[in-house]
Amino acid sequence: MFDQAYKLRELVKRKMETSKPLRIIAVSSGKGGVGKTNFSVNIAIVLKELGKEVLLIDADFGLANVDVISGIFPKYNLSHVISKEKSIEDIIFDGPLGIKIIPGATGLYEMANLSEEELNNLILAFETIKSEFDFVLIDTGAGIHKDVVNLLRSSDEVAVITTPEPTALTDAYAVIKLIHKDVKRIHIVVNRTDNYKEADLTAQKMINAAKKFLNIDLNYLGYILEDKVVSKANKEQTPFYLRYKDSLSSKCILNIGKKLIYEEIDLPTVKPSFSSWFERLISNFIPAGGK
Repeated sequence: MFDQAYKLRELVKRKMETSKPLRIIAVSSGKGGVGKTNFSVNIAIVLKELGKEVLLIDADFGLANVDVISGIFPKYNLSHVISKEKSIEDIIFDGPLGIKIIPGATGLYEMANLSEEELNNLILAFETIKSEFDFVLIDTGAGIHKDVVNLLRSSDEVAVITTPEPTALTDAYAVIKLIHKDVKRIHIVVNRTDNYKEADLTAQKMINAAKKFLNIDLNYLGYILEDKVVSKANKEQTPFYLRYKDSLSSKCILNIGKKLIYEEIDLPTVKPSFSSWFERLISNFIPAGGK
């Protein structure tokens, strides 16, 4: 039987070499409406402002809206790279403050149905950008759809966004339960909280449950206070961190960005590269033995 997964792994090993170390962080949530994409866009801008090179991949297949929040209006995505209509450079757009954005990356969800040639095109495309970035943020879909879970399992780090609402907490825990055996580090962020005490209590509930039932330690990145400027910025199609720099929400996400950069966390000695991430992604979408 034609072992597609094996051949693709060999392609990765031959054509993609380990390059500049980077951190690949997938961002997700148990349910929609908790501010996941807002977090992804604004934390990308914060990391850039703090001196890091950042690529933001919009992989929310159902509700891809990184471009809307960022105020850009792209015509192309990864599907055009797969078909060779465009190069990877053609679909990487300049976002706010100089972050780079791959919009509506539907190609990642189509990998299981791609031919070897099409996957090879995608691998080669990623090879051309593999050494440019310090952080790659992947804004995934909400919930526990298998394609979302596959994307999360492919990353060494996952940031799960929740609010203090019981339903959001329950759904966030469901995501963590599904991915905890494959992900090296799971961060949690409490969004739209009234105060830090509520946020800390919410985070502690998650931390205690994960420790008791899953035997893992979650990393509490921080919280973002409920702030009317966030919805105001959304209507203006501008990231709140840029438009309302002195707002409470902006100060909160700046703290999270600093913690991401400066906090020492227990990650592998050899940090992931595009090659290792893409190999894991292939393995998750196409199990050994092929289709």
